[in-house]
Amino acid sequence: MTDKRDAQKAHDQLLTLGELTIKFADIHRITLYLDGHYENDPEHSFHLALSATEIAANFHPELDPGLVSQFCTVHDLPEVYAGDVPSYNISNADKEAKEKAEQVALKKLLDELPPHTAQLLERYEKQEEPEARFVRFIDKLLPAVIHAVATETNRDDFFTRFNITSIDQINESNRRNQNKLQEMFPEFDFVLTTRALIIRTARDRLFPKNT
Repeated sequence: MTDKRDAQKAHDQLLTLGELTIKFADIHRITLYLDGHYENDPEHSFHLALSATEIAANFHPELDPGLVSQFCTVHDLPEVYAGDVPSYNISNADKEAKEKAEQVALKKLLDELPPHTAQLLERYEKQEEPEARFVRFIDKLLPAVIHAVATETNRDDFFTRFNITSIDQINESNRRNQNKLQEMFPEFDFVLTTRALIIRTARDRLFPKNT
């Protein structure tokens, strides 16, 4: 026999998640799709879930692909309240402000979310499980993937937004980020190597005359 109280609880949880999804879809990122619209957070999270789960299943048998997929779903939920702040060449001051805003947003969300989603987000934010760390690392590859597959729509917008005038600026930024990521995620050498290949492909397509 169906418990009406449980059904009401499920009803309330679904409405909460529905409202959250609508807000989430209004958060836009800096990458452009082929039709010229800026990627939103649900699109990005779907892309991450496809990508991270595939790489985990094929190349990291020690990871649980199902948990990887779940972490992808919740990884950016704090942006509902904090927004998306581009991290490309971000200053230390702006990075600190971004992290503070995300912590405030996380606390607010954990009070609002249904229990399973809340505990999943909390586990992801702790970054203690290998699947959570893996998702955070793969997440950092995706802007370059979009640049590589939607190059024409991103080239002028990306260069103008970050005042990029030469390939040397791209190369220097990539070197710094590669070194930083190697320190942050030493257990994922394979992902680091994959990132270097993706960055090279994106760079060569953005700057075809320099290849």
